[in-house]
Amino acid sequence: MATGITENDVWTAADALLLEGARPTIERVRQKIGRGSPNTVSPHLETWFRALGARIKDPGAFAAAPAIPDPVTQAATHFWEAALAEARAEQADSYRQRWEELAEEGGRLAGQAEQLQQREIQLANREQDLQESLRLATAQLAATEDRLQAAEQLLRQRDEQLKQSRLKLEDARGAVQTLLTEAEKMRGLHAQALDAIEARHTAHERRWMNELDAERGAAKKLQLRFDEAQIASQRQISQLQTSLTQAQDAKRAAEQETLRVRAELKTEIQAAQARYDVSQDVAQDALAAARQREQALEARAAASDAQSAALLLQMKQKDEQVGELTRHLMALAQQNAATRGALEDNAAARAAQADADQRPG
Repeated sequence: MATGITENDVWTAADALLLEGARPTIERVRQKIGRGSPNTVSPHLETWFRALGARIKDPGAFAAAPAIPDPVTQAATHFWEAALAEARAEQADSYRQRWEELAEEGGRLAGQAEQLQQREIQLANREQDLQESLRLATAQLAATEDRLQAAEQLLRQRDEQLKQSRLKLEDARGAVQTLLTEAEKMRGLHAQALDAIEARHTAHERRWMNELDAERGAAKKLQLRFDEAQIASQRQISQLQTSLTQAQDAKRAAEQETLRVRAELKTEIQAAQARYDVSQDVAQDALAAARQREQALEARAAASDAQSAALLLQMKQKDEQVGELTRHLMALAQQNAATRGALEDNAAARAAQADADQRPG
């Protein structure tokens, strides 16, 4: 299992590279060790460079083995000094680059600090504006709630009025239904009365026609008797005329008898004619009375029709009034619903606007 790079590993690799005459770098140290990342090797290598001066001052730190010849020692020392100088130059360049980077970073940080300061000022102003907007929104919300409460009170009052109007409408409908029922009863009674009047009129007319026929029959019988009597008189006159030559007395007697018979017949005819005239007058009076009663009945029927028409007109007017009241109530209900919807939409819009104003930025 692989382990992490330690400071001792980095120092050992750097010492080996230095003894080999190579300048220790991050990449060379990694290649020497065979593993490790630049971020891990770099701080250990910087520590190695910082401790390198103190190690050089120590004679035994980089002393050659006793068996090593002097030329080798001199060459190692030469390589060591060259590597040390190169490492110092590289470290100086690294420090200079780092300083420049820090200077640039400081400039950026100064700019960012100024921007942050401006941002804090803007945020403070924004917070003050938001607080003022929140105060105004709170006041507007309170006013809106007051208006909503007033609108709800008004809606409750209108609902109560609508309820009362509906009750009145139900009462009016009940009254109209009662009137319709009474009108139907009146129509039935009127029809029954007309039927009874028609039946009575038919019965009277039949009775009057029967009486008239009876009177006409009696008149015909009287006329027949008169005709028979006249024929008999003429027969007697003929007989008397035939026997006129026989006896003047018989003739005178016959003439007297004839005159008497004629007088009686005339009296009977006049009496029959008088009875016929009286019967005809009675029939005409009865017919006139019947016609008067018929006209009276027709007048009563016309009055009943007029009363029924008046009731129907009143019922129609009631229906129109009920329809107008229904349309008015429906229009009022629609207006109330529209007003309530507008108030709710206005309240929702104001609440949404207040929520939007309360959100920062």
